[in-house]
Amino acid sequence: MNGNKLACAQRFNASHVVEAELLHLDWATKQPAQRMLDAGYWRRRLLAVKCGFELTDLQVRRLEKILQRLGHPAE
Repeated sequence: MNGNKLACAQRFNASHVVEAELLHLDWATKQPAQRMLDAGYWRRRLLAVKCGFELTDLQVRRLEKILQRLGHPAE
């Protein structure tokens, strides 16, 4: 039982980390671009969140919306 509660608590805390990161990235990507913090940098940060955490459907939609705002990477 204690193991199950611990797993739920860890997921709860991770959810807060994801929410905080998505809020920051949403705000940051709306700011004027800086030389070092271009769309490629923010795209990498978003993809790191996507790969590093198990996201809810809502979080995936928010992340995809931010990626769309950044546009496609220059290839």
